[in-house]
Amino acid sequence: MATDRLLDIFSLMAERGVDDAGTHSLCSVAAEITQLDGAAISLTSDGDEMTALCMSNDLARTLMDLEITLREGPAFEASTGGMVVQDVDLAAASAPRWMMYAPQAAAAGARAAFGFPVRIGAANFGALSLYRENPGHLSDAQTSDAYLMASVIARAVLSIQSGSPIGELAKELHGQSGLDFRVHQAAGMVAVQGSMSVKAALVLIRTHAFAEAMELSELAEKIITRATRFDSLLDSWIVKPTSGDPK
Repeated sequence: MATDRLLDIFSLMAERGVDDAGTHSLCSVAAEITQLDGAAISLTSDGDEMTALCMSNDLARTLMDLEITLREGPAFEASTGGMVVQDVDLAAASAPRWMMYAPQAAAAGARAAFGFPVRIGAANFGALSLYRENPGHLSDAQTSDAYLMASVIARAVLSIQSGSPIGELAKELHGQSGLDFRVHQAAGMVAVQGSMSVKAALVLIRTHAFAEAMELSELAEKIITRATRFDSLLDSWIVKPTSGDPK
């Protein structure tokens, strides 16, 4: 079950520890939870510029450097296209998926590479890239774990960008099953109110919730019911007075 795997992920993160940004364990846990040889996490700006967040080992770092230099590979394609991508045999002679990346990645020691978009709703934050030293497809269990890990990473990135502690992540992910839908809906409304991207709206909502010591789900509900809205002209949040408040 997904809940059990989330607990496994959190347990591994606690065992591995974190660096100052709270990101290092994300990459090592991603490799371990999927039972692959390495993992990297990249972030993508609105202009499709890719930067590395973390790498699990030296080969993962080499592969990420290749992607940033060549603008080609699993992370780049997954983050810009929003779809899971793979090359199950980077050393295959016939028509590699990535003409420049594949032969150099194979020469470095990787034989299969996979990319999973890191996103929340319509907002794309980057990608989780995974590799193995032998060719072959991911199993169904590995694919499921990679999807789940990408979701955890998306939450972590959102927390980092909004300036809240990485320790808030587990609490957020253990919320109600309807959290994603409400937050996505609220982000869409704030994006319209503030004439901004959904990604920027998500960060804005997360930042405001943290500043007000409010659960993310609670703020999302207030936005959806129009009790709270973002005013782009004032660049601030407006709270609708309740019936008992003075006018």
